[in-house]
Formats: sequence, C-alpha cells, structure tokens
Amino acid sequence: MIRSGKILTELKESDFYRNILGLFTGVFAARLIPALFALLIARLYAPGDFGDFVLFLSIASLISVFANGGYEGALLLARDHPEKKTLFSLALRTNLLLNLLLLSGILLFLLFSRRAPHYGWLLLMVPFYAFFFGAIQLIRNTFISNQRFRKLARLELFRALASGILQSLLFIFPYTGLFLGVTLAQALTFAVFLFDMSESHGKHPRKTFFSSRTTLRAIWQSVQTRKLLPYTTDEKALARRYAHFPRFQVPAEFFNFLSNQLPVFMIKPFFGPTFLGLYSFSHRYLSIPVQLTSISIGSVYVQKARALSEHPEELAHLTRDLFKKQVWLGLIPFTILAFWGTKIFSLLFGTEWAYAGSLAALLSPWLFFVFTGSPLSTILIAREKQKVSMIFNILLLLSRAGVLLAGGLILKELTPTIALYSLTGFLFFGFLTFYALRLAGVRLSWAFLFLAKAAAIVVVPFLILRLWLGS
Repeated sequence: MIRSGKILTELKESDFYRNILGLFTGVFAARLIPALFALLIARLYAPGDFGDFVLFLSIASLISVFANGGYEGALLLARDHPEKKTLFSLALRTNLLLNLLLLSGILLFLLFSRRAPHYGWLLLMVPFYAFFFGAIQLIRNTFISNQRFRKLARLELFRALASGILQSLLFIFPYTGLFLGVTLAQALTFAVFLFDMSESHGKHPRKTFFSSRTTLRAIWQSVQTRKLLPYTTDEKALARRYAHFPRFQVPAEFFNFLSNQLPVFMIKPFFGPTFLGLYSFSHRYLSIPVQLTSISIGSVYVQKARALSEHPEELAHLTRDLFKKQVWLGLIPFTILAFWGTKIFSLLFGTEWAYAGSLAALLSPWLFFVFTGSPLSTILIAREKQKVSMIFNILLLLSRAGVLLAGGLILKELTPTIALYSLTGFLFFGFLTFYALRLAGVRLSWAFLFLAKAAAIVVVPFLILRLWLGS
C-alpha cells in the first residue's frame, strides 16, 4: 500500500507521467472507438469487403513507410522552429512527389490494361491514403516535438471517430466504402489539424498556423508550375544533415513491417487458415496493451530524452524510474497469462478459443519485453542510432523467417513453432531493452539485478500456485 501510494504521488506530481497518462487516455479511447463502430460496420458490409479492405490497407500502409523519406523522424530532433518548418516542407514535398509518381503509374497501368481490373478504384485510392497518412505523421511528430500531447490525443480521437462515421455512411458503396471512408478520414484529419499546429507560447501563438499554410501554398504552386523539384537550399542542407533517416530509418521501418507480416504469410501455407486465425486472435488481443503503452510512453519519452541530451544524469534517473514502473506494470499480467492463458481464453471467448490461449501463454514472455522495451527504444531516435535500428530489424526478420520455415518444414507443428518464434522475439527485444537502457546511461548490472529480483518476487509465487493447483 505504501509503495502504491508513493507511485500515485509521483504520477500526480510529474509532468512527464501526467503527459503519458493524458496521451494514454486519448489513445485508449481512439482504439476503443473502432471496436464500437465494428458492431455497426459488421452489419453493413460483407466479409469479402473486409478482406479486400485489409489487403489494400496493408499495401497503402507499406507505401506510407516511404512517403516522407523518413524525415518525419528528424522533426523530433529539430533544434528550433525554422528548422522544424523547413523539415516539414521537405518531408511533405517528398511525400507529394512520391505519391504523384505512384498515382501516375497506377493510372498508366489501368489505362493500358486490356480489361479494367475490378479493384481499380481501390488501387487508385492507395496513393491518396499513403499521402495523407504520411502527412499526419508529420503533424504528430510536430506535436510531440512541441510537447503538445493533448493535441496529439485529440488528433487520434478525431481520426478514429472520422473513420468510423465515414465508413458507416459509405456502406452504399460496399466494395470501396471501407477503404474510401478511412482515406477520407485521413484527409479530413490532416486538413483540420494542419491549421491547429499553433505553439501556445511566445508573442505569436499562431505562428505555426501561417507557416503551415505558407508551406502548402508554396508546394501547390510548385505542382501548378510542374516544379516540385528542385528543393530549396535550406531543404537540401537539412536533407544532407539528416540523410541517415532515409538511408537507415526507412529501411528499418520497412523490414519491421515485413517482420510483423511474416506470420500471416507463412503460417497459413504451412498450417492452414484455422491455425492462422487462432494465432492472429491471440496476438491481436495481446498486442493492444503493448501498442497503447508503446505509443503513449514512447511519444513522451523520445521528446524528453532529446531535451535531456545534455543532462545525462537526469536522463539516466528518468529512464531507470520508467523501466522500474514498466517492469512492475507488465510482469504480473504477463506472468498470469503465461501460466493460465488457456483457461483465461476459454473463460472469456469460449472453449473453441482454448488453443489460442495456449499460444498466448507462449507469446507472453516475448510480449513482456516488447511492452517494457519498445517505449524505451525510442531513445535510438534521440541518439540518432538509425543504423543500429536497421541492422536490428534485418536480423529480426531473418531469424523469424528461419524459425517459421523450420517450424513448417521440420517441426510440422504450430505449438513448438510459436514457442521458438516467441523465444526469438524474447531474445531480440530483451537485447533492445538493455541496449536502450545503456544508451540512456543506466548501469546494466543494476538493470539485470532489478529484473531478477522483480521476477523472483512475482514469478516464483505464481509458479508455486500453478504447481499447487496442478493446472
């Protein structure tokens, strides 16, 4: 009780943790809204419509990785307002150029196709979704850089609400309504929040508003005169300064995207659609709290880590304190899931999902380290370690592909395959967690000792209880 009271007092008195809690609340609500709209949307669209929507959304999401040339990450490192403005313009211009080229290619493909493919309209929407999604990333990172976390939470809420409403209203176009709705929601969110990028300090609180409008006007004039290139002198200078973002950060995100999609592409051919569904179900629901904490904590932590770059002792203290809270917060639920995952899933979702619960139990050690280390790993951006991030994601992709191939060709059973898959993730994300701690100046000997003590306090009693209950 004393420990809990002390933690609550720290949370109330710390701007850092208040920002995390505020952003977490907004992101949580933004994740809840689609679940509520799903009750309506499931009655408005056929299952086949969802299949096409997910396919083209995945394609557009992959394109959006490249959209800004990686320069959205550089916004988090920008030194002052003029540099942020120039980076914003550089990234938005790159985004527009790439997606105009993509749109031209799609139009040529459709024009010269002997038979117009039935998915033509969906294909045409891909560059629009990719552009607006990438543009919103620029706004998000500007909010993070300016410590406008309430605005960031409102952005996520607005985008989720707009997506649900528009997808529901566009059911009259059953084949394209889902993707059209989410694309229009991205465009509307961009339009609304672009002109809300004000800085609420200084003599000119609407300075960013006019900068953003000026940026759009300049780029639109470039489009009209067919002069998207060349970039301005300032944009070229910053492009060179932050060249490691397109060189390393974009490939890192691309390999991370492929790595996350591997189970979808490899479990089905080896083990069938039923086992893929069971795995996807368990992974989806376990990933929700991980994503919530990663977005809310990571967004606040990366800005704080950048601000404390010249105060290493303060950064080490903050990171050590955050790591301790993350460990205590994640260890209990993931330990319970590891020991009683099958029973929990059977109770919550029915006995037909019991096997998904056993897979969730196998995944829990890996996801514990994702939960703990993913927010801390944003320090790689603050420390400009994009090359390390790229190498990490390449090795993770190769190891996961190797494990899934071995499982499908040699083991021929899903349970040991997922166990090896989880072990691989446990090792990689364990390394990432401790590497992030080291970058923040935290002594690794202390981190190992603390984690061992916490595991002894939490895991051992639950293990004894599991053995005593006999199931």
